[in-house]
Amino acid sequence: MIDTHAHYYGEALFHRLAARNGVPRVVSEAGQRFMVTPTSRFALQGGFVDLAERLAWMDRQGIGHQLMTFPGALGPEVLPAAEAIVITRDVNDELADVVRAHPARFSALAGLPMADVDASVAELERAMGRGLRGAILPANYFLSLAGMATLDPLLAAADRLGAHLMLHPGQRHDESLEPRIWPDLTMHRASTIELHGVITHGLLTLIHSGALQRFPRVSWQVVNLGGQFPFVVERMDHIVATRDPAAPRPSDLLGGIVFDCASLGPRALEMAVKVFGAERVMFGTDYPIFATDVSRDALREADLSAAQRAMVAEGTARASLGIGA
Repeated sequence: MIDTHAHYYGEALFHRLAARNGVPRVVSEAGQRFMVTPTSRFALQGGFVDLAERLAWMDRQGIGHQLMTFPGALGPEVLPAAEAIVITRDVNDELADVVRAHPARFSALAGLPMADVDASVAELERAMGRGLRGAILPANYFLSLAGMATLDPLLAAADRLGAHLMLHPGQRHDESLEPRIWPDLTMHRASTIELHGVITHGLLTLIHSGALQRFPRVSWQVVNLGGQFPFVVERMDHIVATRDPAAPRPSDLLGGIVFDCASLGPRALEMAVKVFGAERVMFGTDYPIFATDVSRDALREADLSAAQRAMVAEGTARASLGIGA
């Protein structure tokens, strides 16, 4: 299998965040390091810090190749530009070193200093020159067409470079990194309902932005099966047909976008394959945030044909992105 959604946490990130007082930061307590993010606190151990343990986990899962990214949604890429430039550079260099040491096992996507679009262009060029395939972009920039338009210089550079871009949950640089306060059930409201709503909004913006036509050499990946899109797209098409019949149907605007199934189960995977087609769906784990058998077992248990299962497991990643070829 090819895992197309996994994050990398390394010593470069820990070193830079250990010097911070605000969020995000790394703290040490009783000999153990913890990452403190806008939405969570977790121990930095196992696959977060140990590459040998990551490789052993991949072998146990039957994963031959993993697309790793700068750790999106933590917040370091949307810090003030002067700080984010240093952090993204250092982590991207560490990612490049891992890919260079294990080219058969890993590809990687860069983080970019999002507060400065010119610096983001420069870092994308530099990181891809070091062997990274593209970049991870915070989805909150895609919550409106106007917000996405601010990224046009970056997208133009990505098109020139033939970059792969991953739309992933994460804040904008001009938003607070403080978590939203919910009255109750925060774990579900924040980590599933709100998160997948943001992904759905981002995908809707992307397909209506004209970016697929204006930047044809960019390949796009939207995480977590496009959020709620597979479930609601039939309603979206129906509303268009009813209220604006001359307008294009959202289901016809997806172009070459591909979707990973990270952290979701077999029923969601079945629906996505029916809506998108297996040739648009890729295996993903969200490792090391989710280091269990959930994604592997979802692929095994989903009601798919052998050909569809093989496409999701590795065929889409090979055909669409050249990963593991």
